[in-house]
Amino acid sequence: MNNIQRPSFSVITATYNSGEIFNRTAISLAHQQFKDFEWIVIDGGSGDDTISHIQAHGEFVNRWISERDCGISDAWNKGLRWARGRYILILNAGDTYDPDFLQRVHAHIGSASKVICSHARLLSESGEHVGIIRSEPDKLYRAMHLAHNWCAVPHEHYDQLGGYADMKLAMDFEWFHRYYLRYGVSGFTVIDAQLGSYYLGGASDINYAESFRTNAQILTLHGTARSVAMFWRVIYTLKHALRIWNLKKFAR
Repeated sequence: MNNIQRPSFSVITATYNSGEIFNRTAISLAHQQFKDFEWIVIDGGSGDDTISHIQAHGEFVNRWISERDCGISDAWNKGLRWARGRYILILNAGDTYDPDFLQRVHAHIGSASKVICSHARLLSESGEHVGIIRSEPDKLYRAMHLAHNWCAVPHEHYDQLGGYADMKLAMDFEWFHRYYLRYGVSGFTVIDAQLGSYYLGGASDINYAESFRTNAQILTLHGTARSVAMFWRVIYTLKHALRIWNLKKFAR
């Protein structure tokens, strides 16, 4: 396909009973200063009012579908098959980009085909600032240390490495770990700024212990010693449990 006919970015959003939180994602895309992007929404057959929210923002949704699927990986992979953009981003329903996000990513596109990512603010479900998700690709050897929603991946890398593995959790870590093993830290450009907001409450947050168990399986599958993978599983599980305890303490 001729590059002139392709948008700079494809943004893929998977939804399932996302309801009202879909609106803040839609508003953040409507307010992007850089307009050369398409938005693809893959709904898993929602039973609430998600579809009405998608239709209400039809001016900004280039393509959408609602049908039962096999989970988040399946939805993302459907979106990848439709995506025409030179760079592809995954944006969870409920999360947001700052107005200058795509513009700043576009400014960092160079001759080398790299993943371009930024940091993001970590917010509670009620919108309180509770931390930062930092994109640190040098730590991908042990766990997911990227703000996935704020990673623009050159389309060609999905062509080379394939899509997301059929997993319930940690499918983003599995993909980026594969990418890291092939391209290393030099395969990333990190914009040292917080350019969006991630809201707690997603599947990985709720099932964090299972997510870290899956991380350990991924590490082992790709050559890390089982004892080392288990060590990182324990460390990250304890760190996350401590963060939850601190958040509950903060909320009192």
